[in-house]
Amino acid sequence: MQAPELTNTQALIDRYYTEEKAKKEQALTRATLNLQLDANDLAMLSIIAKRFGKSRDELAKDVLSNALIDLLTQLEPGERKLIARDADEMGASMSREIAEENGLKDVEHKPNVWTGHERNIARVEKKRAKELEEARKAAKKSQASANFKEEVSTSNEQSMQVSEQKPDADHTDSMTKIDALETSDIETNDIEAESHQAEVEPESAIETAELDSTAASEDTADIPSEEQTSVFA
Repeated sequence: MQAPELTNTQALIDRYYTEEKAKKEQALTRATLNLQLDANDLAMLSIIAKRFGKSRDELAKDVLSNALIDLLTQLEPGERKLIARDADEMGASMSREIAEENGLKDVEHKPNVWTGHERNIARVEKKRAKELEEARKAAKKSQASANFKEEVSTSNEQSMQVSEQKPDADHTDSMTKIDALETSDIETNDIEAESHQAEVEPESAIETAELDSTAASEDTADIPSEEQTSVFA
């Protein structure tokens, strides 16, 4: 007679047996770690575990596992690679010891776990460094463009100022030239006047001398000589 198929509810029992067996096998691959925590840390661990329906051991295991990855991230790249390699080698050795202690031939162990974490960390760091370099180049290019625009703007302003000042300078030069020409004309006229006066004065002096000479001759003619006076006497 064929066995009846299990209902969904009956299948739950089989699943529970399977999970229990897996937990026992998994427990055989775990090592025990005894910790002494501060009361405040233990209280927070207990509250968070209770909030999410977990035991303190389960939560502590998850927290410690993630914390170790964070610690590995903060190590220097060269040292991080060596530590990851040493941790993988030690993990393989410890898994064999755990199997022997529990009377097992072998236990399930994932090799090169920490080496894989180290590679992922290095990949993220390279990507971040590349992004920072690109951002730095973009910022430098943007700054250079801004400086160039500022120089062009300053040059244009200076050109406009020079253009505005040039007509005033030309006007000033023109006025200066006109004043110089007027001054030159005045000086030329003064020189010509002085020259003309110098030419006129000798002629006037000659005419005056001639007039004086004529007058003297006439006066001499009007005065009778002594002989004539005595004759009349």
